[in-house]
Amino acid sequence: MPFLTKCFNIILFVFILNTPVFAQTEAIASVSDNSVVKGDLFRLTVTVNDTGSQYRVDTSALENNFKVSSPSRQQETIYDNGDWKKRLTWSYTLQATKTGTFVIPPLKIGDVSTQPIEIKVSDAKPADYSTTDDAIFIENTINKNNTYINQPAILESKIYVSGRFTNGQIQPPQLDGAEIEQISGNNSNIVKNGIRYELYTYQYKITPSTSGELNIDSPILTGSVYKTIRANSFQQRMASVPVNIRGNNISLKVNEMPADYQPGWLISEDVRLKENNNLQEKEHFVGEPITRSISLQAASVDLEKMPEIKLNYDNSVRYYPDKDELTQGRANNTIYSQRTITHAIIADKSGPLVLPEIKVSWWNSQTQQQEVATLPAQTIMIKPSTTSVETTQPTQQTSVTPTTQNNSVAVEKEAVNTTVKESSPSQVMPWKISTLVLLCLLILMIIYHLYTRKTSRPIDVKTQPAVTNKPYQDLLKVLKQENPQQAYLALLVYFQSQHPDITHLQQIADYTNLDESKKQALLENLMQLELACSNSAHKWSAKALSKLIILHHKITKQATSLAVNNINP
Repeated sequence: MPFLTKCFNIILFVFILNTPVFAQTEAIASVSDNSVVKGDLFRLTVTVNDTGSQYRVDTSALENNFKVSSPSRQQETIYDNGDWKKRLTWSYTLQATKTGTFVIPPLKIGDVSTQPIEIKVSDAKPADYSTTDDAIFIENTINKNNTYINQPAILESKIYVSGRFTNGQIQPPQLDGAEIEQISGNNSNIVKNGIRYELYTYQYKITPSTSGELNIDSPILTGSVYKTIRANSFQQRMASVPVNIRGNNISLKVNEMPADYQPGWLISEDVRLKENNNLQEKEHFVGEPITRSISLQAASVDLEKMPEIKLNYDNSVRYYPDKDELTQGRANNTIYSQRTITHAIIADKSGPLVLPEIKVSWWNSQTQQQEVATLPAQTIMIKPSTTSVETTQPTQQTSVTPTTQNNSVAVEKEAVNTTVKESSPSQVMPWKISTLVLLCLLILMIIYHLYTRKTSRPIDVKTQPAVTNKPYQDLLKVLKQENPQQAYLALLVYFQSQHPDITHLQQIADYTNLDESKKQALLENLMQLELACSNSAHKWSAKALSKLIILHHKITKQATSLAVNNINP
């Protein structure tokens, strides 16, 4: 029996020696620095001595005190002391957002967890505002230290860099209860205190949403600088040293909206209304479009908060607005927003036309008072339309040029004068009698011809000349060219040849035989044509208008033909 026990122990010992040892799974967390300055970036590394897709790291508990970047994940197999080992590593960049002592809690990875880590976060000291040799430093300024809720201010940050600097990154300024947006960035060279620097200039728009005395944390420059380090008494070497450089913080006072604040007001330090066109320079006529453009400019106002410009024309004016244009720019380190309205004005009667004044109320953030930006009223003279004179010209029987017409009139006047001078009183009476007899005979022949024609055969409609045929063909040619001004006149000529009472384009739709939907479409096309006449940048196509005109002409022609056929016996 002792022999058997001894054999069993020997076998068990050999089995243990030949059995592989399975290492226990462990998770380890470490940080690059556990004493940092508010706003500094530091690295958190989490490692587990195993691999597999089942491993995840939950960092949601860190977000109360730190900003956490997306991790980088690395999986590797290493050879250590004769064994192959697997390792999975996550790397996070953390940024401290508060001062105080905080704990990175245990992070659970699968069935294991890391140990907690204590982090001390302090305010920046003067030594943190630059490198020891002033090779890198930051200067911050703001265009205003007193503002209102939703009124933006501009922070300008100048970063001076000399020497070798790598892996540079800019962290934007920080302010709780505000929206921060970078609006510009550029670089240049400058000599300051006898040292040549690479100057990086950034501008940030800061729009506060809470009131009170606020403190804007400076932008932070992170990266590495190369320094000479003594390795021993005989050798020196270059080493990369990480740095976090910040500038001076900025104080900002944010006021509440005024107690009597009303929607539509502006909070600004400068508001202006501007008339872009001089309407007194040109002559204006009834029915012709007049282009008017007005701009509202406001300092330190976002585009989406720019109010509309309200027009108060009376009933004697028809106006057709174009789409408002919103632009933004900077002047004297101040943001200016601008709303521009462009529209066409068409007067229906001649005489003086009064364009009423335009007012925009705003709150002056510098004087703490309500003010009103005013565009004064102005009067322009509207002359009678010359369209009716121009449109009668196509019905004349002559096609000579104006020079030829003048010469013809002069010749006719000369011939009349010569006839009067050469005719004697004794020759006038026989000619009058002969003319009267011929006129009577001509009237009798016309009456007889009409009577016999009516009783002998029906009226042949095809032989009746189309009154609007030539203006219609001219109109179609002009519409193909898509010239707004020529189309405007050609439309009036065509429709006035059928309805002399028409004086402007907006009346045309009422005189057509189209159904209501087509009339509305025609009216909209005519409005677009008027806008194109007043604004060369306005896009206009004549295709839809041409189809409506052709349809109107076809319906009118059919109606005329039916009316003529109905009188046949």
